Amino acid sequence: MDFAYGILGQTAVRMHGKMNEQSGTPQTRNILGILLTRPGQRFSRDALLAWAWDDDLPGNPQDALYKAVHRLRESLSEADLPASITRSGDGYLVDLDESMVDVAVFRKRMRKAHEAADSFDHETAYESAASALSLWRDEPLASLRTERADNWREDKVKSMLLPARELLVRQLLALGRPDEAAGWMQELAPEHASRLAFVQLQIQIYYALGQPQQGQSYYLDASRQFREAADDTAKTLLHSFHTEIRESYENPPAPPAPVPTRATPPPHPLPRDLRGFISRDSALETLDQWLRPGSPTRSPAVVLSGPPGIGKTSLAVHWAYRAANWFPDGTIYLDLHGFGPAPRLEPSDVVDRLLQDLDYPVDHVLGAAARAAALRQQLTGRSVLVILDDAENSDHVDQLLNVLSECAVIVTSRRRLSALVRRHELAALSLDRLDDRESLELLVRRLRGRGEREPDAARRIAHLCDGLPLALTLVAENAARRPGLSLATMLDQLRDPERLLSIGDDGDDRSLRAAFSSSYQLLEPPSQAVFRLFGLHPGAEIHLDTLMSAAGLPAAATRRALETLVGLHLVDQPGDTDRYRIVSIFHRYAQTLSNQDYDPRPLRRLLSHYYCTADHAHRMAHPHRDRPPRLDPEPGIHPTRFTTSNAATQWFLRERTNLAALADLAERHRHFEIACMMPHLIADTLAKYGFYDEMSSGLAVAARAARENKDSHAEASTLNDLGELNLILSNYQAAENALHQALELATNDGSPIGVLTVNINFARLYRQTGRFAEAIALFRRCITHAQRNGDPVREAKAEQYLGETLAELDQYEQALPHYHRALHLRALTGDTAGQATTYTTLAELHLREEQFAVAHRHCQLAQAQIAGDLTATMRLRTVQARLAAAERDDRAALRLSQEAVELAARAHNATGQARALEAFAEILYSRGNREDAVDAWSRAAAFYRGRGKDAKADRVEERLAVAQDPHAIPQARDGERTVAMPAPRRSTITNG
Repeated sequence: MDFAYGILGQTAVRMHGKMNEQSGTPQTRNILGILLTRPGQRFSRDALLAWAWDDDLPGNPQDALYKAVHRLRESLSEADLPASITRSGDGYLVDLDESMVDVAVFRKRMRKAHEAADSFDHETAYESAASALSLWRDEPLASLRTERADNWREDKVKSMLLPARELLVRQLLALGRPDEAAGWMQELAPEHASRLAFVQLQIQIYYALGQPQQGQSYYLDASRQFREAADDTAKTLLHSFHTEIRESYENPPAPPAPVPTRATPPPHPLPRDLRGFISRDSALETLDQWLRPGSPTRSPAVVLSGPPGIGKTSLAVHWAYRAANWFPDGTIYLDLHGFGPAPRLEPSDVVDRLLQDLDYPVDHVLGAAARAAALRQQLTGRSVLVILDDAENSDHVDQLLNVLSECAVIVTSRRRLSALVRRHELAALSLDRLDDRESLELLVRRLRGRGEREPDAARRIAHLCDGLPLALTLVAENAARRPGLSLATMLDQLRDPERLLSIGDDGDDRSLRAAFSSSYQLLEPPSQAVFRLFGLHPGAEIHLDTLMSAAGLPAAATRRALETLVGLHLVDQPGDTDRYRIVSIFHRYAQTLSNQDYDPRPLRRLLSHYYCTADHAHRMAHPHRDRPPRLDPEPGIHPTRFTTSNAATQWFLRERTNLAALADLAERHRHFEIACMMPHLIADTLAKYGFYDEMSSGLAVAARAARENKDSHAEASTLNDLGELNLILSNYQAAENALHQALELATNDGSPIGVLTVNINFARLYRQTGRFAEAIALFRRCITHAQRNGDPVREAKAEQYLGETLAELDQYEQALPHYHRALHLRALTGDTAGQATTYTTLAELHLREEQFAVAHRHCQLAQAQIAGDLTATMRLRTVQARLAAAERDDRAALRLSQEAVELAARAHNATGQARALEAFAEILYSRGNREDAVDAWSRAAAFYRGRGKDAKADRVEERLAVAQDPHAIPQARDGERTVAMPAPRRSTITNG
């Protein structure tokens, strides 16, 4: 079995030995196709939604995505090679070896075709290319019509299909089979047939078929089209090609005479062209346009820049070999040694060397200016390409460009040489890292067969090298020296940054560390310090405010340092001008520098900046929530400030992984107070958005840090929060363990508030696990405890929870006094949010008793206490919707339930959305709208499941199963009582 999954056409899965394009639903096939474009790599939720729906998102996109993934998993169980759809962070990935997808098989066959073509084995090359093209069933991802899919499809057509067709046709022409080549050309779409390469092939086919008149006519038509499109470059190249083809067929060349060899080699010969140079097609075409003699876009010189190891020299040399015919007087290559241990080659040295190579009597000319003028005169009228490799800065080559003005010049440098580009109006090209596909192709080619035997390990190693050709080359050379070492073992070793940076270090300064160090050592101390900060920071992207705080330098010095690092390609500055990003492999290097030159002060400033920013964000995003007491900031830091709640929340979401990692870092370096407080500051945002795993991990760090800091109060508080979190997740044993530890600590501390808080949560635990008698008894004791302590806030919470417990047991009369007592206490303490909650609960209770007028009055009172709280408004609208449904006001019921769903979505309250959707479904179903009710229940179940509320999800799915039975009778008919849903349970003490 060559492959088991296909996306070169309709998305297909091999089932029962055949490729099946109809497995699952259209939507599940689309999701599978998207994931198969990058097997083993995560797609974020937002990326998947954009790929699948563009801006035309369904009403509840997260729910729709969850359902599609759930159905996809079911359909893949029937595949010959089942693939696992795995949750990864906030997204998904398909856990599948890339070789099992037709795209990888296509590339493998085309590699074989190219190798055969390079060896002049045209028959094998043709067969391999034809075999690869046979995999192309239709347009890739044919049924998915979104912007991202269209862009991906266009890329694959340009980078895979068209080059494969071009290679195949060339092989047929080389084999003397122009009639077959003509057949393949007829299958080209018109927009592709008009590309220069295919126009040239069609002309060659006409001449090979003995149809010169058709070839001439086709040439003239194509030339006119290029002229009308103002594509002078294509027009010129086509003219040269046609002239050459016509003459070759009209005047076949005589056998070539022996070529005399040069007596001496040319001066400063080029380094050898790398075998198997791959990718960089766009860069090569750009160099063609900028340096080809006669080009309308020709530049006096081209600056080729990029970080160390990116392949600047290799690209320049490869292009020089490719363009050798354009420079009949030769190519001069000079290594200027701008970076590294060798002495720098100065401009005057370059002038003297070139004059000597031209047999000019250098000693007859005195003065650097006179010698430069002599060299310029000597080069006049010559067609020469000069490569000035590894320039240190603009001044290093500024004078040389004036001397070499008659030549085509390529300058390579790790710096962008912006001053040089502006001064001489030069073209500039910055090289990007290779993508994962290109990296793997380069590595596999250098591994000479080993990569195909261990494809998964090779793919992971290529990814680890971060698209840096030098890293890929050194890894491949290391593997060649150790043939007995498996790639899987090498992968494990290279995950250690020290091992990766040291690879290739065999005494000749060729390791990655040596390459990177040659740039780092040239930096001024402030720039070095800022670069090391990137190593301290856990994430690859840092806000300017953070760098300003952590650097401990004047603002202007920090900005200059960042400009220097960007200019050297050691860090990037994305479109957002206030953020800086470091690529993974440089991040590892910066980490090793931070460890070697460890200074505790930058870390203290970094942690203090994040802590103070998080504290300010929490006050803005959650103004009414409790938070840890403030710590004193480190001197000189500049925390980020926020003017809106949304801006603060977005900062928490953007930085949440950094905050978690920094809490770990603070714990490791014994900054226990920050390690304890940081997780508490982000916990409310994580809970709001359902990031419970991150919340649990952070609170575990906080508990350990509090214990190490001998802060039993903070430890008890953290364990209580962990207990609450596990209550939300229905992890009852974990909740009980955490609460037991919290209670013991609070008791030993003699903290009545702590003991009371933990006991309220214990009572909630008993209630949620069905131990109602124990819950009621403990709630009563908590009320007495709160009264004795004079704590009306917790007394109100206990009264509220006790009322809810009794109502859950249908003991409505017994529940009412407790609700009223909670209401009274919350009025005394000015707790308007608590009053709104109690009024809403009372409205729901009276609704159950069909006391509609009383229920309406409590809804009005609840509304009066709500001040822009989306969650409280959502709960109230859910009750109002059920009340309207009970009164047979269908229009109001549907409007209110829809408003509840929308409010829950705006509040990012997944549990609230589930509750609102439940009510919406009940209303729809009771009115006979089975289809929409089933959809609403399905979405509610998905939300419950995503929040870890499996029992509630099971309950909804049981209701869903009944509703999907075509013979089921709707729950309520005209004249019958509508059965309302149970009251929603409150999940936390603070919101109860």
